[in-house]
Amino acid sequence: MTADRVDAFWRRGHDEHWADVDDAVRVASEIVGKPIVVREEAFLTDEPVCGFVATLEHQHLIMISPSPSRTFRAFVIGHELGHVLHAHHDASAQSAYIRDVIPDLPEYKVERAMARGLFENTFEREAEHFADRLAQLIRDHRSRPSAFRGVFG
Repeated sequence: MTADRVDAFWRRGHDEHWADVDDAVRVASEIVGKPIVVREEAFLTDEPVCGFVATLEHQHLIMISPSPSRTFRAFVIGHELGHVLHAHHDASAQSAYIRDVIPDLPEYKVERAMARGLFENTFEREAEHFADRLAQLIRDHRSRPSAFRGVFG
């Protein structure tokens, strides 16, 4: 099922010639059958993570650190979409248990406690590869290359 969703996502991206990450968010929402909401959150500027996704009952909420760089924004969102489309939240029963035991603990702290912020983790590697592939797809469909300033903000 997860592989089917991921394959459907990539097919749509190629067929629809996405030139922006917002197209990817829209299609990912359709594929998973639940809204995916992206919010910039200032509190993340002081945290060691650039973004995280919270899977709620009626939506997936992607929170990202504010940045003037569209490229940075797109990559962080792509990484979190990788978690959503690969259904990492379904495979992470331990983090659900922590949320039940300590309901006031912010999701990003649960993620950090579960070491999902480490690139040695399979979920994180899979999400990074997903974001890389999405960035390449978007670059391939743009009429001109990204401006250098847009990469670093």
